Amino acid sequence: MSRISRRQFIKGSVLTVAALSGCQITGPAILKTRSPNSKINTACVAVGGRGGAHVGPAATENLVAICDVDRNTLAKVLKDHPNAKSFTDYRKMFDVMGKEIDAVFVATPDHTHTAATMLAIMSGKACYTEKPLTWDIEEAKALAKATAKMKVATQMGNGGHANQGNRLIVEWIRDGAVGEVQEVHTWTNRPIWPQGITERPPSKPVPESLDWDCWIGPAPYRDYHEGLHGFKWRGWQDFGCGAIGDMGCHTWDNVFWSMQPDYPEYVELLEINGPGGRETFPQQSKFKWVFPAKGKRPGFVAYWYSGGFKPQAPEELLNDPTRKQGDKKPEMPGSGNLYIGTKGKLLVTGDAGNSPRLIPEKSMQDFLEGRKDKISKNFIEPAPVPPEGKMSGQHYEFLLAARGEKPWNFPKTNFAEYAGALTEIMHIGAIAEKIGKVGFKIECDPKKRIVKTREALPYVSREYRKGWKL
Repeated sequence: MSRISRRQFIKGSVLTVAALSGCQITGPAILKTRSPNSKINTACVAVGGRGGAHVGPAATENLVAICDVDRNTLAKVLKDHPNAKSFTDYRKMFDVMGKEIDAVFVATPDHTHTAATMLAIMSGKACYTEKPLTWDIEEAKALAKATAKMKVATQMGNGGHANQGNRLIVEWIRDGAVGEVQEVHTWTNRPIWPQGITERPPSKPVPESLDWDCWIGPAPYRDYHEGLHGFKWRGWQDFGCGAIGDMGCHTWDNVFWSMQPDYPEYVELLEINGPGGRETFPQQSKFKWVFPAKGKRPGFVAYWYSGGFKPQAPEELLNDPTRKQGDKKPEMPGSGNLYIGTKGKLLVTGDAGNSPRLIPEKSMQDFLEGRKDKISKNFIEPAPVPPEGKMSGQHYEFLLAARGEKPWNFPKTNFAEYAGALTEIMHIGAIAEKIGKVGFKIECDPKKRIVKTREALPYVSREYRKGWKL
């Protein structure tokens, strides 16, 4: 599709959705008079913490607006980007700057991802949103649907998806390196923030620099208290999604990519420690998804562990004959994946899929020897290589599409075709943790992609606070 026709298509989509919704929508600046070779205008919603990682990539284009609920954070970023206009409320940013913005980076706490992202998408803006894409299941469905309709470039911030290691995992699993996968074990060393808290701390005065109403956003209102603003919000159920939300979209990414599951038949909570009741997620948990067969792929079971829980080290790792006498006894890494198939096992070290190995080592050697000078039918092209030192491969992938140099769905973790569905599966696990009953099963309909268990339904979505909307 040519750049001009793409502009016309997006503009038509924006006007159509605006008419259907009754909203007044303005198209992005790129639809107007800008040269195809000029830079696009970018904006960042949240520029502290993880949001700071997106300021640099956004500034490789024209960074025209920044938004953060903390005025002190805004002031720090403005020192390096004095020409950007600053806001504490992203709704006002869009009201004032909407006609000038082409692409948006959203890195707020989880509970405000969707409202800010939906406003960007429905305004015809390309949008990069941190993981997890949404706070709940219905939000993920809504963003996927809106993105498919608007056909704007989107990307979820699970940066490991651009790594070569994840591509190798997908290729090897699909090539049958371990045979038919029967089990997948995925674990993380998170949480590294407070969880298992049962009582809300006492109220405190709101810091002078903080726009507290905008920080709360669409979540139920509460007074300001310790342990929220800053990184510690992630363990609180009203605002974060716990360890499964933080790391599931990273560590489970290669599972979703290689196995291509839809909804599970059910999710079962197997173990829990330090439950936080209705306030926070537990300190530790273990649960499993049970997935049905799909096409020629048999059904499989996927286990999730957090807070230091992890699977036992397999015999192939402990008794590897290539290990030299006196070598330290191998241990399972702090985070990773273990694929167990009918013909072997694949161990992945870390959160981003960078170090996959068939175990024992001889299996890896034999596998590679058998692939010499061969190209797999499941080969996945490497991610585009960004200008050195400028940004990650995933940022670059997004900006190529945002500039119209690649199709709207070129980013591999776009909301419509990948990120929305992955996020939904993570949230079903989070619901099991919220309910907190060992042995409790959340039944699902894999074909309709819905949760069926009545006790779980209140956690699938929530009503937004007055003044906030999708």
